[in-house]
Amino acid sequence: MLRIASCSGVLLVLLSHTALAQRPTDSATVQDSALRVFFDCPGFAPDACDFDFLRTEITWVNWVRDREAADVHALVSTQPTGGGGTEYTLTLIGLRHLAARVDTLRYYASSTNTTDESRHGLARVLELGLVGYAAATPVASRLSVSYEAPTAAAATAPHDPWNAWVFTINGGAFLNGQQSIHSTSLNVSLGADHTTNRWKDRFSVYESYNQDVFKDVPKFDTLGNQIGTTTVKSIARSYGGSLLLVRSLGPHWSAGVQGSANHATFSNVELGLSLGPAIEYDIYPYSQSTRRELTVLYSISPQYYRYIDTTIFGKTRETLGRQSLTTALSVTQPWGSATVSLSASHYLQNFQQNRVVLFGILNLRLFKGLSLNVQGDVERIHDQRALPEAGATPDEILLRRRELATSYSYFTFINLQYRFGSTLNNTVNPRFPFSGGGFFSF
Repeated sequence: MLRIASCSGVLLVLLSHTALAQRPTDSATVQDSALRVFFDCPGFAPDACDFDFLRTEITWVNWVRDREAADVHALVSTQPTGGGGTEYTLTLIGLRHLAARVDTLRYYASSTNTTDESRHGLARVLELGLVGYAAATPVASRLSVSYEAPTAAAATAPHDPWNAWVFTINGGAFLNGQQSIHSTSLNVSLGADHTTNRWKDRFSVYESYNQDVFKDVPKFDTLGNQIGTTTVKSIARSYGGSLLLVRSLGPHWSAGVQGSANHATFSNVELGLSLGPAIEYDIYPYSQSTRRELTVLYSISPQYYRYIDTTIFGKTRETLGRQSLTTALSVTQPWGSATVSLSASHYLQNFQQNRVVLFGILNLRLFKGLSLNVQGDVERIHDQRALPEAGATPDEILLRRRELATSYSYFTFINLQYRFGSTLNNTVNPRFPFSGGGFFSF
């Protein structure tokens, strides 16, 4: 007995699937002709996108490895909700003889959900959506749908004593070491989020502390001769806070205020303050954000800096103005997903002190079995006003404890994968999960 909850949370549909083994005379034929489904949760899959779990829970379809072999493409996209949870948009795209059909369902996972609760919830909604497609297959004779009327309690809108506010307290520590190397990383953060259809408010404070200690490091004289050993200790610390207040101005426009305060030894900033307005326009309605977005965001703000060390411009403190313009495109389609953004900013006092950032992520299904994943960014940098006049020590350079002068930076990741063979993907075998590496590999 499989239970499926409707997206509204009010209706409950019960789906029964008689085990094929109980009807041996035609079980192979029925399973062979069952609905073929390609499950696609692109990007960094959330907890609910547990494909092994889905295959063990939904056994009345044939799961396939390639979209070209499927009758239905189950495409999942996600976005965060106001309560700190996740909205899963499940688009069922008919293929081949079902090509004229497209259905969209949604599942909302609470921020307090466990992984198991989220994957059960998504599985229920996926089952509900696949029933209509399976109605025209031989499996349909083995499926039944029933309805349970909602109770009065279920029909009543829930009372929220927190008025849509969600508070998060986070703390962590990472310790790593051996006889001559010790590393410590500590972090703590507090956050408050309030999200409604009209308002989006976020407040946060944080602190981070990182320390590395290297013992018995060789010490040399000016001629290059070793004269003993020394201990090198390096510390980086940052703390601060941020705020974001956004007001919806309709299906395409929004406006708000952004602000921050921070201290960072890496950036030579004793105190940095920033506060200013921003406005955003989305070419597509915000309601389509799980599938496509094309936004233009403009912001302007005064900024105050007090520096730890005197800068290369001879400043110990200064007040500046800065404006920025960011254009971003994000799409999730049957061929894959892509996100690209271009951001340009400069100081109002000097247009030549500017920065341009191009960022992108591409998950592309080139053709049957072949997929390409590309991530990266490139920055053109001409706005490093906080660099210390004294420069950085060799230890700070090697351990990356100080920001260094540069006119550009970049990172990139490229992965190409080709899979071929059987298109069926129904079997889950959990044996020896760590034999290829991990904590229990020997």
